[in-house]
Amino acid sequence: MNSLKSYIGKIIEVEISSKKTIVGKLVELGSDLIVLFNGQQYVYLPLVHLLSVKSGESTDTEYIIEETAPFEGTQLSLKQILKNASGIFVELFLTGNHTVHGYIQNVQEDYIVFDSPAFKTMYIPVAHLKWLIPYLNQTPYQIKTGQQINSSGESFAQTFEEQMKKSLGKIVLFDLGKDSEKIGILNGVENVLVELVKGNGKTIYLNMAHLKSMHEGK
Repeated sequence: MNSLKSYIGKIIEVEISSKKTIVGKLVELGSDLIVLFNGQQYVYLPLVHLLSVKSGESTDTEYIIEETAPFEGTQLSLKQILKNASGIFVELFLTGNHTVHGYIQNVQEDYIVFDSPAFKTMYIPVAHLKWLIPYLNQTPYQIKTGQQINSSGESFAQTFEEQMKKSLGKIVLFDLGKDSEKIGILNGVENVLVELVKGNGKTIYLNMAHLKSMHEGK
C-alpha cells in the first residue's frame, strides 16, 4: 500500500481481473480498496481484483474534481463503504458484462442483499465485487423518488451459503441468468457444490465459489 501513496492526486491506469481498464485520478487509499475519480464518478475498487497499476497518460484537466468524494471521513474499508452506501443508488460491477444498478439493502458476513429494479432482490458475494460507483441525487432508470424498491423486512442469513439454502425448491438464476446452465430449481447446497435442475430436467452441479450473484425467478 505504501508504494501506491506516491500516486495520490495523480492520473493512473488500473487493470482489474475482468480485463477491464479504468483511468482516473487516485483520490484515496484504504485498507483493502482504492478510490478513483474517472472524470464523472468516484469508483471504489477492491485491491484484491487489481491486476496492475501504472501512471496514466491523460492530463489533469480531464479529471477536475468539483465535489468531495462520497463517504469522506469514513474508515476506508470495503465492508464499511458497503455499509455507508446502503440506501444510496449504486452501480456494482461483478464481471464481464454483469453490471447491476440499485440499492444495497443489507451487508452480511460474506455477501450483500441488493435491491434491483431489474432483478428484484439479489444476493451478491462480496468476493466478486469488482467496483462500486455511488450516484448521489440520482435514481436507477430515472425511477421517480418514492417508487424505489422498499425493504421487505425479511430476515437474511449471515452467509451466502445459508441464504441459498433458504431458496431450496425454488427456481433461481445465478450470474443474472445470462447462461441457461445457471437457471433452474435449486435442489441442494453442500460444501462448495450447488445442485441445480435445469429446464430440460437434467441436473448440473455448480461451484459456489464461482457464482457471482443469485436471485429467485418471479
